[in-house]
Formats: sequence, structure tokens, C-alpha cells
Amino acid sequence: MAYLFFFKILISAISGGAIWEGFKFFSPELKRIFTTPITAKNSFYKNLDPILKASSELYGKLESLAKEDFSSFINPSNSNSENPEHNRKYVYYLFAQFWAQLEYLRLESQFTSLSKITKGQHLLRFIETIESRKFRILDRSIQRIIGECLIINKDQKFKVMTLNEFMQEIEKPETPLTKWINALEVSMLNVSNKVHRQRILRFGVIVAALIDQFDSKHKTVRRRDIYINKLSPRSRIIIEQDLIGHYLKFLDNKTMYYQKK
Repeated sequence: MAYLFFFKILISAISGGAIWEGFKFFSPELKRIFTTPITAKNSFYKNLDPILKASSELYGKLESLAKEDFSSFINPSNSNSENPEHNRKYVYYLFAQFWAQLEYLRLESQFTSLSKITKGQHLLRFIETIESRKFRILDRSIQRIIGECLIINKDQKFKVMTLNEFMQEIEKPETPLTKWINALEVSMLNVSNKVHRQRILRFGVIVAALIDQFDSKHKTVRRRDIYINKLSPRSRIIIEQDLIGHYLKFLDNKTMYYQKK
């Protein structure tokens, strides 16, 4: 009996030690599994507010341009702006700021952890849509470069350029930012082409949908109505079948983006 008792103690000690050693071996992996969702949530919510604000400003301006049929770009005398030239530069900034906030998220998180949470997956899907051949307004690399150009190192911290900093930078000749903003300018000055104008309007619908998805009660930012009357029948079909039917299937109130009330 004594030998049996001693044997049980020995087995228990060995088993306990083995379990402990196994735990120590796997604990870094277990820690990664449990901390990744937390890291993802922290990164998501840290960046969500500036993304929403940039989205709201951009969509608000696109709605204003839609109401005036983009006169600031193709018929300045009919523009609602007192200074159409300045208004055009402001539009460039709003696009650039929007892309910059998405790039800031990419640089900070590398998108590796965001996929661990549902909201992160949805945000990544929006970014994929914005960069897709079907919906982007510039080549994907140019949209990203413009965004990267607006991210600056100031006081040992990364930040997105202010409007004033942007205006000063694009007034300088031969700067990298000026070069790429020229590509955006060419695109925007092409809105006299109805097909291209519709592409820009559809891009705006994506921005509006992003706001609705992550600030559904609009507690953080204001989101104006969708300019359905400015969308062509073809655009409404693309929004219904491609944008919502393929890319953004998870959206609520889907018909609001392509059907008139």
C-alpha cells in the first residue's frame, strides 16, 4: 500500500509539472489569441472617430457639389461658392484627408488584427470597396499615395495635415503632394463627362454608407440624405447589384441607397 501511495504522488507530480511546462510553452500563443481581439477593438475605436469625421466632411461636400451639378468644376459662374477655385482645392483636401485617415489606420494596425472583430471586418470591406476597380475614382496606388502624403511627423507623432498645411503644400512647385493632387484635379475636372460624374457620385454613396454603418444613430457626425435624384438609373442598378449585392452585403436599410422615397 505504501508503494502504491508513493507511486500516485510521483505520477501526480510529474503530471502537474508536465501541465505547467506545457502551459508555459503555449502561453504566448494563448496570450496572442486572447489579446488580439482586444488590440483590434482598441485600434478600431481609436481610429473610428477621425474616419467618421473625414467621411462626413467629404460626403457633405459631395452632396453640395451634386446640388449645383458640379458647377465649381465645370461652370464656375453658376457655383454656389463665392470662390470656386478655392472650393475646388477644398474638395481635393477632403478626398485626401479621407484617404489619409484610412492609410493612417493601415500604417498603425497593418490591418492584421482588425479582421478579428466583426466591425473591423466590415471596415476592411469598405476599404476594399473604396480601392476596387469598380468604385475607385483614381488608381488604387494613387489614392493611397495621396493619403500617405498627408500623414506627417510632427512633434514625434504622426498626424494628418490640416487644411492650412495642405493649402500651403500644394502651392509649392514640384512637391510630391502637388504631383498627385494634379491627378485628382484632372479627375474632378472631368465631371462634365456624365459617366465619370456618376462614378464620383457612387463613391460618395459608399462614404455615406460607411457613416451609417459605424454611426447609425449619427451621434458622432451628421450625415445628409442620399442624393438619389442625382443618380442615373444605371448607377442605381450598380449600387443595388454590385455595391450592396456583392461588396457590402451586411448593410442595413439597403434600399435607401438606390431607391427614391
